[in-house]
Amino acid sequence: MLIAKNTVVTLNYRVNDGDGNLVDDGSAPMMYLHGGYDGIFPKIEESLQGKSVGDKIEIKLQPEEAFGDYHPRLGMHQPQGPFPRNH
Repeated sequence: MLIAKNTVVTLNYRVNDGDGNLVDDGSAPMMYLHGGYDGIFPKIEESLQGKSVGDKIEIKLQPEEAFGDYHPRLGMHQPQGPFPRNH
């Protein structure tokens, strides 16, 4: 089956930064509905159009093609681990 509009796509992925450092190991697959529904970055969707099960691709996104430029003042640190429960 080829990826086309209205196809549910499940991706196994890894994300590295510009220096090759691992940012996200993709420990859980990502799913989205293909076809311009803003479920994934447009450049990734364009690259997946027409691909089929088992195909592998490598995509390099510029900041403007993803979340934009990094601004240290706008970021926040989210601790990992167990979160407190609200009772």
